[in-house]
Amino acid sequence: MNPTSSSNKVIIIGGGLGGLSAALRLAKKGFSVQLFERSARLGGKCQVESFAGYSFDTGPSLLTLPAVYRDLFLKTGAPLEEEVTLTPVDPAFDYHFNSGKRLTLPNASRAGVAEAIEKTFGKESAQEWVALMDRAEAMWDVAREPFVESELRGLLPLLRRPGFLASLKTISPFTSLRKMAKRYLTTPELITLIDRYATYTGSDPRKAPAVLLTIAYIEQIFGAWHIAGGIGQLSAALERRAKDLGVEVHLNSEVRSITTTGNKATGIMLANGDQFDADHVISNVDAQFTYKQL
Repeated sequence: MNPTSSSNKVIIIGGGLGGLSAALRLAKKGFSVQLFERSARLGGKCQVESFAGYSFDTGPSLLTLPAVYRDLFLKTGAPLEEEVTLTPVDPAFDYHFNSGKRLTLPNASRAGVAEAIEKTFGKESAQEWVALMDRAEAMWDVAREPFVESELRGLLPLLRRPGFLASLKTISPFTSLRKMAKRYLTTPELITLIDRYATYTGSDPRKAPAVLLTIAYIEQIFGAWHIAGGIGQLSAALERRAKDLGVEVHLNSEVRSITTTGNKATGIMLANGDQFDADHVISNVDAQFTYKQL
């Protein structure tokens, strides 16, 4: 999307990381961007609360795929590392199971993770894990370019991609995360470990899609990272960049509905009745809520 003299006003609903990221890229391209957030601060789930001199992440606490944000910051101004301090988390995870067993996993090391699993649960469990991560890698190879690195322009272009049917089989869109884990794993503790990747999206592993396995693979390849001062520092950095680029931020501004003319979005109406017109409207709110409520 590129601005024109007659079509450059953009409204973004929701000031989470997705909304902020969209605001940065569009403002950098020359669009006039207004961002509306219903709460008193930006950042969505990525917030930090401080008590008695200590800071606590209230949502996510780890950053994966920092390359995504390195690209965003580099293309909209100064590099990411000039805004926040990233530190690899090692060990990445320390699991304590009801069985009494403990599993400590290193950061950014597939071989190291397999070795740790073998040490705790035995060689067969490690081999099963490696096979599952091979499947996760295949899923990532299929999903990375169309869903992470490209703009998805609807279902039809996706269906026309070469090898789409084979890719669909790899991703297994109708298989749950729990079911996929049980296809490969026989160790209850490791099945429980895989279940937790559904919690990243607040989902039930019995219903969440199997493609969430890619998160485990990504962590083992690209690592888990901590941001000094908490994940809220990333939100703050995005907010600073947005304001530097001229994004107009409206806090405490709940959007009641998206106004339309025909099949085209033409603006928004706030809960207090105020209306704002735009040439383009972007919703960073959950898709189901956007379609059913807005």
